[in-house]
Amino acid sequence: MLRMISSPDWVRLSFGADMVLGFSPGVFLHNALNTTINLLQYYPDGCKANCAYCGQAREVSQGPECKTLIRVEWPLRKLDDVLTKIKERQGDPRFGLQRICVGQLAHPRAGQDSVEITRRIREAGIELSISELVTPTYTFKHHMEEMRKAGGDMIDVAIDAASKRVFEITRGKAVRSMHSWERYLKGIDEAVEVFGKGNAGIHLIIGLGETEKEAVDIMWYAHQRGAKITLFAFYPEQNTLMERKKPVPVNVYRRVQLARWLIENDLVTYSDFIFDKDDERIIDINIPKDLTIDDIAPAFMTSGCPGCNRPYSNERPTMEFRNIPWYPSRETALKALRQSRLDNVIKALERK
Repeated sequence: MLRMISSPDWVRLSFGADMVLGFSPGVFLHNALNTTINLLQYYPDGCKANCAYCGQAREVSQGPECKTLIRVEWPLRKLDDVLTKIKERQGDPRFGLQRICVGQLAHPRAGQDSVEITRRIREAGIELSISELVTPTYTFKHHMEEMRKAGGDMIDVAIDAASKRVFEITRGKAVRSMHSWERYLKGIDEAVEVFGKGNAGIHLIIGLGETEKEAVDIMWYAHQRGAKITLFAFYPEQNTLMERKKPVPVNVYRRVQLARWLIENDLVTYSDFIFDKDDERIIDINIPKDLTIDDIAPAFMTSGCPGCNRPYSNERPTMEFRNIPWYPSRETALKALRQSRLDNVIKALERK
């Protein structure tokens, strides 16, 4: 009897991970190899959600086909074959693998299948760190506890939207989707409770329609709850409801990146952020007087789980990195800072 092609036996790989593992041919521009192997669940009936920005949305994909996700293909692979490849390459400095991310679709089986995939990774003798990327609509605290026991060491809640207002129009009833802002907030607390402060976090996409103040508000909220912050820059997917929306401007993203770094390192209070009264744009930040350009360089790197660099997940390969996948030089950090257009901050740091 043939077994159905479905998770947990089958998973999709990000195209970059597929190349690193040798399934697909290709060369990485600037030698920016993926240091994390991103896995995504697969189900014949597809994702149940209908998020306005996602290529896996129910009304976009209309089934299991992975049209695009972050604008690239996600080839379908047998999990056992993927684990064999990872085991061959772990510890080899040519590949630099550091982490596996087990990503979910919005599907009733998602929680338990993440547990099973994590268990099989560990049973295969793979020692890389494992992150769980979860959808609280179908994943609850008891699933998270099982993920932890199976070998997961970090977990992120893919809240994506910065406020209830933006969540509703991109992920909720306004787009005929079942996700709930309140359930996601509860999911953040459950993740922190199970995995511990600093080992749980949120995924946040900047550019979905939020104000910069709303972005600061959700980052401040997450940090106060003990959750780390993983930032993505919005770039439109073809054939989605938001395909005509422009990518987030670089200056906006640089300001939010700097805000995240300052918040996560406890270098500012909420009152240190100064917003424009009309559009809620960050117009100034009262930064510590002893900070230097070298100090803030990590602000513009890929944020999130250690060992996850996600090259080209926010832009096309010919574009400037939004999340810099390696430690930036002083010159690169200064350029990124200047792109923020925070004149007072720039002047203060350039003098040092």
